[in-house]
Amino acid sequence: MNRNFGTETRPNSPLMQRRIHKILLVCCSYDGYILEEDGHIEQQINREYLDLNMSNPPSFTRVSSTGEALERLEREPGFDFILTMYNVGEPDVFRFGRIVRERWPEIPVALLTSFSKDIYRRIEEQDCSGLDSIFCWHGNTELITAIIKLMEDKMNADEDILEGGVQAILLVEDSIRFYSTYLPELYKLLLLQNTRFLQDALNEQQQVLRKRARPKVLLATSYDEALGLYEKYRNNLLGVISDVGFVRHRGDRPADEQTDAGIELCRRIKEDNPLMPVLLQSSQTEYREAAEALGAGFIAKNSKTLLTQMSDYIAREFAFGDFVFKDPGTGAVIGRAKDLKEMQELIAAVPDPVFEYHTSQNHLSKWLYARGLFPLAASIRSLDASHFRTVASHRAALVALFKDYRVLLGQGVIARFDAATYSDAIGFARMGEGSLGGKARGLAFLNALLQKYALYDKYPNVRIRIPRSVVIATDYFDEFIRTNGLEYVIGREMSDEELLTEFVSSHLPERLLADLKVFVSTVKRPLAIRSSSKLEDSHYQPFAGIYSTYMIPRTDDEDQTLRLLLKAVKSVYASVYFAASRAYIQTSQNLLSEEKMAVIVQEVCGTGQEGFFLPTFSGVARSINHYPIGDERPEEGICNLAMGLGKIVVDGGRTLRFSPRWPQRVLQTSTPGLALRETQDEVMVLDLRPEAFRTSSDDAVNVRRLDLATAGRLRQMRFVGSVWDRENDRISDSPTNPGRKLITFNNILKYGAFPLADIVAEMLRMGAEEMHCPVEIEFAGNMDVPAGERCLMNLLQIRPIIDSPDNRPIDWAGIDPGETLIYAESALGVGRMEGITEIVYVKPESFDKLRTERIADELLELNRRMRDEGLSYVLVGPGRWGTSIPTLGIPVKWCHISEAKVIVECGIEGFHVDPSQGTHFFQNVTSLGVGYLNVAPYRGEGRFDVERLNALPAASETTFLRRVHFERPLEVCVDGKSNRAFVRTGFPDPDNES
Repeated sequence: MNRNFGTETRPNSPLMQRRIHKILLVCCSYDGYILEEDGHIEQQINREYLDLNMSNPPSFTRVSSTGEALERLEREPGFDFILTMYNVGEPDVFRFGRIVRERWPEIPVALLTSFSKDIYRRIEEQDCSGLDSIFCWHGNTELITAIIKLMEDKMNADEDILEGGVQAILLVEDSIRFYSTYLPELYKLLLLQNTRFLQDALNEQQQVLRKRARPKVLLATSYDEALGLYEKYRNNLLGVISDVGFVRHRGDRPADEQTDAGIELCRRIKEDNPLMPVLLQSSQTEYREAAEALGAGFIAKNSKTLLTQMSDYIAREFAFGDFVFKDPGTGAVIGRAKDLKEMQELIAAVPDPVFEYHTSQNHLSKWLYARGLFPLAASIRSLDASHFRTVASHRAALVALFKDYRVLLGQGVIARFDAATYSDAIGFARMGEGSLGGKARGLAFLNALLQKYALYDKYPNVRIRIPRSVVIATDYFDEFIRTNGLEYVIGREMSDEELLTEFVSSHLPERLLADLKVFVSTVKRPLAIRSSSKLEDSHYQPFAGIYSTYMIPRTDDEDQTLRLLLKAVKSVYASVYFAASRAYIQTSQNLLSEEKMAVIVQEVCGTGQEGFFLPTFSGVARSINHYPIGDERPEEGICNLAMGLGKIVVDGGRTLRFSPRWPQRVLQTSTPGLALRETQDEVMVLDLRPEAFRTSSDDAVNVRRLDLATAGRLRQMRFVGSVWDRENDRISDSPTNPGRKLITFNNILKYGAFPLADIVAEMLRMGAEEMHCPVEIEFAGNMDVPAGERCLMNLLQIRPIIDSPDNRPIDWAGIDPGETLIYAESALGVGRMEGITEIVYVKPESFDKLRTERIADELLELNRRMRDEGLSYVLVGPGRWGTSIPTLGIPVKWCHISEAKVIVECGIEGFHVDPSQGTHFFQNVTSLGVGYLNVAPYRGEGRFDVERLNALPAASETTFLRRVHFERPLEVCVDGKSNRAFVRTGFPDPDNES
């Protein structure tokens, strides 16, 4: 079954390309007064358009005679339509119409006249070939609106119906008086129906598309014309409304009408399509029996309730209004669906006979066609019972189609959150009118890319999407700060814990509270509450990981889930003013008072197991690889991948590194020894106990780290795990075998169980092309899905990778690495750095990977002193700076290292960790122009002359740190173009020598 209608959620051709904007109204002064009701016809038409939810009402230009009209047409181009009254001088309206047809054939002309037997007799005697239509004026502006819409429908019929898939209603009536009565009611019904199903549209663009996709009306005044229109548009007709007696050929005299032409037309249509609804009407009620014998409806023209009966028939048989599921045996109403969500739910629930009846009669597809949902309607119609072995499989297929289509409607769209219409199919919605913040803008951009490139179901058995998200815009942050009197915290020094307590005890705006309550009622999974400040993820200062991201479980008690959510939102607000945030804002030369916070609330990807929740995998991919190895090239990108929550990746934990170009060549799994030492050794998961989430400045308060023995019991392990076969010293890719578990991702990267490398490569390529710079993308995937469902690939974030224009190459010919204090061949930076007189380093002999938090505490105090003294420094230490896993490096935040201008990760004997590439810390370091070096002197990769530094006097020293001061500024150069860098003592300036 082909569900790939990702590119078809809008018509293949633009709809309603030809519109009537400018009307030439030809009438004498008296008729003008009557018609315009003392000069107000244009305001009435405008009001009519507004009431019917239509845009761009036309403008009118009035002239008092046909002679004046011809002069106006000669000197003023641009008229789309001419509406003329009967008594308008010379030439008469009939000759005037023929002149216009000859000179301006593209402009339709319609005659509007009051009902009079004498006038109608004169019309019958004239050559009306120059007139497109004739209408009877009842003094009702609704007729003017109907005439305009009828003309537009005729102008756009071929393109919109035959190419765009728009549906139509065929009206067959030769009586000017009767069709002038029917048309306003018919269009009012169509336009009100259109307004109702606009509720499914998620933004203004979709509303415009739905408006333009409303069914058209085709008017025929003879048998030949009616049959021609039916045969031309038969595949797109919702139904036919026909008189019983009318003329055979256009131009025939009324006296020559065939009294049962409608019966003959109905018979021809029913022979071709027995399911086509046909409503016959006649003043001769003896035709009722013949109509009913053909399966057609019948209304007496002289009935006082003619228009009401017609409206009821159209609503029932042409699939207008709610869809009514009925028992085919008893006629009892089983259920009503007013929108796609309710239709999906009822298809899944109605009894088999009801389901089979409505699908066999094409009722579902007709209801969808009437709403302009052409791709879904066509898919439903193409899947009849013959395609399935059982009713259950047919039903499941239709439910899946509705679900997919509803999700597709949300792609590329930022919907305004509406508590009355919000549902689980809306992928991205906003609460409030302020800024979305940088991170949410990136998420919205990813959402647009998915729609633009039709990625949702491009890959077999995989759905690519952003997780269902709601953004609380920055105006709610402003209101929260203002109404709770929290402005004072901007200029006041408070501990993170004091500040957090103050924020969590404050109250969110009532409007926001009400909307969040509606959102929580639709939630099916745990929620991530993520920061999205105005400064985050901009092109020049990404603020990656500076603010907090909390996760909360979904509980059976919606009120409890809401309380957890409110606490998390307020905690994210508070993180704007945490010490690390203040330090970073100061370092990036921004003002704290100008920062504003939006918040993203989104469902977490994954499944729950043994009280924990986790995705199969999470990762960070970069379109440029700063440290290629083997056959890798920088432009091929790089990806860091982990089982479980992605926090382990962005916080600098041990993960799997692979190139999307070479997914089967993973260094860490190339030998059993490397796999045992270098692959992921713990898995981060969300604790699903509500009590595990409590107020804390640590946003990982309810995130648990599982060792591999515990994680090995989880279902997700079967997709990513391998086993070390100790006896044969080999890696077995069957995770169910006995032995020590390893997270290798071999089933995905080697054997293609999930097209991860292809998806990552395509997303990086598209992201870089669209943003015109290298990009970094965060993602998560879930393969632990029920049988028959597709796996998920959730895109979580996109941000630019900073490449400073000041990153100038250096002439290395005169540089001797042996004379340097520090030399690296893996480096990022922005050229020469001036005014650095200090080197701070972790004493190798004192380093203890179990005491790295103590080292961070000492560095915090030293950094504060450096800031007070106005000094900057080079910082050197083993492992990863900024990791959240203390055994892999020193877990610093920005307040610990804000004065460092160069950061060196120095591998030492027995403790070498891969570079921080892919972490939030790494992204912020490089974006701020801080030099970043990676060296491992013990294995010949770069130089760190610690002996020479140890021989120099210490400006200050602690248990773990040593600071060396130089009288002259150091010569510091980080050449990001060649990925080389050095730090050496400054040389005397000859001009300053005495």
